[in-house]
This record gives sequence, structure tokens and C-alpha cells, in this order.
Amino acid sequence: MLFILFFALFSFAYAEEPSASIVIEGDRGDYQVIQIYVDITEVHDPQGKIGTSMPLNVMIAEEAQHTSILENRMHRHTGAETWQGEINVYDWNNIQYMPTFKKCDYRNAVQCGIKNAHWTLRTIVSVGAKFSTFTVYLYDERGLVIASSSQTAWGTIRWHPQWKLTTIKEQSAFGAGTKQIFEQWPPRMEEIPPLITGKTISQATFGFYWIKKSACRVRACKK
Repeated sequence: MLFILFFALFSFAYAEEPSASIVIEGDRGDYQVIQIYVDITEVHDPQGKIGTSMPLNVMIAEEAQHTSILENRMHRHTGAETWQGEINVYDWNNIQYMPTFKKCDYRNAVQCGIKNAHWTLRTIVSVGAKFSTFTVYLYDERGLVIASSSQTAWGTIRWHPQWKLTTIKEQSAFGAGTKQIFEQWPPRMEEIPPLITGKTISQATFGFYWIKKSACRVRACKK
């Protein structure tokens, strides 16, 4: 009976006061629902052209599902108390199923995050001849950066030895024989362009979920 009464009071309060903090952010005082949208990556090539990479999109979307670091940060911000909430991660395949989703032009995902009340994870990759940079920003539902991370992937140089061993068969008065001639040249240099790998993305995870205390909205974080 006590549970039914509590549920009725809670339902009444929710119906009477549909505040922005409840509907948009899932902040219920002691319970916080975090919605994160993983945006399509933005890749800049050495010529200045901008595009995206589907393999990179898939890797970052998969890595973003591992939210233990974010949850640990929330617990840290609440101090002696325990953070209560849930973290739901969406990408371009299922964003329409987010409870607060409204039709929006997701070419500006941060702006849509403000409209649809979710956090936005943006990835920008700058590809260079010698090195590439992998930068991730996490924006909250107000469009503020609450975490970021950057990794550098360097190109490598491989040296390939260059040599030749020639065997010559000879016939002399003493019979058949062989002679070997060894020739060697300076090694050939091969430049391997910088590549963004799964390891690069995994290392970046420690930063882009290292959120500021302002991202924690339960009462314990405001003490």
C-alpha cells in the first residue's frame, strides 16, 4: 500500500510539474538519465577536404558504448554518496528511438543535442603527411564542452636492406667451380602514413568520458 501511495504521489508530481530538468535531462533529484549521441566523424585530409570514414564511425560508436569511466567519474563527483542513474548511448542508426528525439538536421549534432536534450560526442580527425590528430569533444545538452581528449598518431619509417648475391659458375683447368659476388647498396626508406587504429580510439576513451563535475546533476553533486 505504501508503495502504491508513493507511486501515485510521484506520478502526480510528474504530471503537474513537467520541468525541463525532468523531461529533457532525466534529472529526478537523486536519479540522472544520461543520453549520449555519437556523431558521425569529421575527417580532414591533407588537401583540406572534409569527409567521414565509415570504419572509423563504427569503431568510435563501439568504443563509446563502454561507459564505465563515465560512471566512475559520476561516483567520484558525488563524494561519499553513490551516483544513481543510467547511461544510454545512441548513434546514427538508432537516434530516432531516443525518448526525447525530435526531427532535426544532425549535420549540426551539437545544436540538435540542445533541441533533443542529449549529450553529443563529436570526433574530428586531421590527417597529415607525417602525423594525424584524433580529437573528441563531449558536449552536454546545453552545448557546453564537459570533456575532451586528443591523441596523435605518428607515421613510421621502415628501412629495407638492398643487396644482391651473384653466383658465377666457372670452368678452369682444375675443374668446375663457383664464385660469389656480394653487392650492397644503401637501404631503401619507406614512409608509412599515420593511421588511426582501434588502440588510438581506446586510449582516447580515458579523456572523452573524464567529465567535469558540472555534468553531474544529482543533489549529491551540488553539495
